[in-house]
Parts: sequence; structure tokens; C-alpha cells
Amino acid sequence: MHQLWLTSELLVGGCLLIVVFVLGVIFTRRRVIAHGKPLTVCALRESADGKWRFGLVRYGTTGLEWFKLTGISLRPARRWDRSLLEFGAGRPLESGERPEILIGGAIKVDCAYREARFEIALAQAPYTALRSWIEASPPGRNFYVA
Repeated sequence: MHQLWLTSELLVGGCLLIVVFVLGVIFTRRRVIAHGKPLTVCALRESADGKWRFGLVRYGTTGLEWFKLTGISLRPARRWDRSLLEFGAGRPLESGERPEILIGGAIKVDCAYREARFEIALAQAPYTALRSWIEASPPGRNFYVA
């Protein structure tokens, strides 16, 4: 009986250790990706009939970067230059669309970057912040604000 208790305690302890490790990796990755810049959950759909993919979007002085939500990569999966990004008007998601699972009250936005067209889904507050960021960009190309 004593051996059974010891085995179950080791099993529970091991599972707890794995959970703490995974949460630590997720937290550390998110902090490293943010670099003190605005970071929010966002869904991306690259073609009209494609699937929504969840990720993190970060915007800085020169561009918008999208990172996969899962994984350990610290590099953005997509990067769009601020001066070439066209940001459409936001509209509510259709009922039953997938981003509603993780992003409550999400707004769908049509975007264009060069010839590529895609959609992103954000919550209301991050959408407003991103729209302000796009509209506040300085005139002219390759003009950076310190």
C-alpha cells in the first residue's frame, strides 16, 4: 500500500511540474515577443475560404507582426510594413465563426498588403488601438518617428 501512495504522489508531482513548466514557457515567450510593445490576441485568415488561425499581433514604429499562438518560435510568422498595409472597416463576425471562441465580441477586418488580401479578427479595444495606429502614421514613406 505504501508503494502505491509513493507512485501516485510521484505521478501527481510530475504532472504538476510539467504544467508549471509549460505555463512558464508560455509566459516567458509572450513577454519576450512583446518587448514592451502592444501585444494582443488576433485571428488571421489569409484567403476567403481558409481557416482562421489564432496568434498574437504586435505593432511597433515600422510595422505589424503576427506570431503563431502556439509554438516556441520568437520570430513573427507574418510581417507587414506599416506604410503598405491597407486596413479596411471593421464589421462583426458572422455567428458561429471560429474566432468568437477565443476573442469575445470580435470584429473582422479586411486587409491588403501589396497584392495579398487577408482578414484579421480582433476584440473591440485592440481594433480601435490598431486603427488609431494605422491612421496616425506619419506621411511619406520610410519616415520613422523616434
